[in-house]
Amino acid sequence: MITIEQRRKLASDIYDQGREAVVDHIVKLELKIESMEDRLQRIEALLNQNSHNSSLPPSSDKFTKFSKNSRPKSKRAPGGQTGHAGSTLTRSATPDVVVIHAVHECTECGRSLKKVTTTEYQSRQVMDIPPINLTVTEHRVENKSCPHCGESTQAAFPASVTKAVQYGVNLKSFAVYLMQYQLLASKRASEAIKDLVGCTISEGSLFNWAIEFSAATDVSYASIKDHVAAAAVIHTDETGIACDTHLEWLHVASTNDATFLAAHPKRGSVAMNAIGILPRFKGTAIHDMWSSYFKFDFKHGICNAHIIRELTFAYEEYKQRWAHKLKRLLLKIHDTVERSRLKGKNSLDVRTLHRYIEQYESLVRNGMKKNPWLRGSPHKRGRKKQSKVRNLLDRLHDFQESVLAFMVDFSVPFTNNLAERDLRMTKVKVKISGCFRSQVGVKIYCRIRSYLSTVRKNGLVAFDAIASAFNHQPFIFKQNYAE
Repeated sequence: MITIEQRRKLASDIYDQGREAVVDHIVKLELKIESMEDRLQRIEALLNQNSHNSSLPPSSDKFTKFSKNSRPKSKRAPGGQTGHAGSTLTRSATPDVVVIHAVHECTECGRSLKKVTTTEYQSRQVMDIPPINLTVTEHRVENKSCPHCGESTQAAFPASVTKAVQYGVNLKSFAVYLMQYQLLASKRASEAIKDLVGCTISEGSLFNWAIEFSAATDVSYASIKDHVAAAAVIHTDETGIACDTHLEWLHVASTNDATFLAAHPKRGSVAMNAIGILPRFKGTAIHDMWSSYFKFDFKHGICNAHIIRELTFAYEEYKQRWAHKLKRLLLKIHDTVERSRLKGKNSLDVRTLHRYIEQYESLVRNGMKKNPWLRGSPHKRGRKKQSKVRNLLDRLHDFQESVLAFMVDFSVPFTNNLAERDLRMTKVKVKISGCFRSQVGVKIYCRIRSYLSTVRKNGLVAFDAIASAFNHQPFIFKQNYAE
């Protein structure tokens, strides 16, 4: 470390070299201070990022109490609202079991009442599940000899009965339901089946059943893909997952009634082309402004939840008042759109549209004035790195039409939350299991999860849909698939 005396000597030497040397030294120090201040600001901004003001998940948050929320405060009191339809247990008109609790003697005088006729009953019902036991069904096929020609004829076993001893469809469906829908690890699923049913299933058998179920949903998986590609509006997103020792990217394309998941080693347009939905899609895709999406020929809608979090970050960390005003404007426009939708309208009137567009453009221009484009230093090659706020402003300016797409077309959602919800269970699975062990496992997961998410969106029971697939009758979007 340089001492004070050494620093004084260095300064004195520079002073002795003349006025130009002193000026050059001061300029160098100012540039260095500016660079360090910029670096410090970036580091502080990075440390202050959380789920409240960035795309980081809530699980990454530290123990911090947020003073504000992006969602406006509701005027309603917490809990059930006055006049809402409550839900409670409903008595069954046809109980499965009736237990009579008899009166044997009078509580007053103690005499026997066994032969006295009952005048009335008071009843209470208990709803419970019976003990789960493994039921063994033996299939016997008859073999008969014809008395006329002597030919021996044997009946056929059901198509699903192929072995001397095997497990049935319900047990297989239960195992797949636990592992693929409730996301239990294979070891825990095996333990659950042993505790609840009383039979020991190896992890290898569970994996084989998952493979069998995945193969049974091949046609359904193809129909989901075609259905999503033909939709008017889709939600798209991607997330990284650990597969063995490398990173894979899980891509989702979904609608309100379908979910399509596919994995690929790449995140960008190479993967999107290989998956095969976006190249033939002609509607509006909602996404988070990832640059690869703009390489395709379809309309774009930007997730405003991401925009609002970035505006919150710009206001809280960089004290940009225009960002707070723009955030309030977007939420106001969204509220106006929702109220118009409830009134049965399909669009805003032209005057309102122009007013909101002018306010949006004015706030963006104001932000650009306060965050001018940083020109590169003549002493350094290349373009100077812009601030996060300036990058946000450039995107708000360049993709204004996509940011405000929800205002012009009511079929375009305000956020991309649907795609994020469809990916959320994958992150839960990774947290439970740590990683996928192979690409085969990832492909199986994508097919099964796409199928189960889709059937749930269509109001079907997941367990029943699994059993139907094992019985070679999976859920299919027949009309789109036929086309």
